[in-house]
Amino acid sequence: MQLNLPTLTTAVLVAIGAVISAPVLYKGFARRGKGVLYEKNFLIQRAPQYSTLVNVILIALAHFANNDVIPGIDPVFLTQARLLPAPWGDVVQWSGVAILISGLIFMVGGWISLAECFTTDAEVLDGHKVRRNGLLGLVMHPAYSGIIQSVLGSGLASGSFLCAAFTVCVVAPLWLNRAKYEESILIENLGPEYKQYGEDMKWRRLIPKFIPIGI
Repeated sequence: MQLNLPTLTTAVLVAIGAVISAPVLYKGFARRGKGVLYEKNFLIQRAPQYSTLVNVILIALAHFANNDVIPGIDPVFLTQARLLPAPWGDVVQWSGVAILISGLIFMVGGWISLAECFTTDAEVLDGHKVRRNGLLGLVMHPAYSGIIQSVLGSGLASGSFLCAAFTVCVVAPLWLNRAKYEESILIENLGPEYKQYGEDMKWRRLIPKFIPIGI
């Protein structure tokens, strides 16, 4: 089996990201559920995570299909970029790789920037404080932004507009909803300092404030 270059590059980048993020993710999982304020609502806690997992599975299938690894499945069903005339299919896939690189930087960098305030669930930890360091100075929720960018980029790298649409229409809104909820409990617990942080960031939750438009 010989993988095309965008798929091989995607696999290498994801592997590197997994290795780098493993220590901080381990600590984040260890803190999970130990906060002084913990939200049990499925839509807030699990829906963003599970939708991302579904997206990842679709992306993996699309990469397999694009490399003719899955017999009996029409590859165009999952990888619509094949329908584009050359070289536009390649442009889509390599643009996806570029977005994936940005996503991994924001995701892992966001977790690192949160340091001891990072947990894999939406909650307020004991001793939680407002942090403005690192990527938190560019966007309020860099890790969520990075997750969305990573799956969007991986989907495009596979040539799948279907996967990209799932990211934009399902995954991104769920993470945005969780981000807004976290802001509400952080304002409630950290007070004016966090609200001032949000105002200073122009309430840019997922798209850095140096970009002219965004949310």
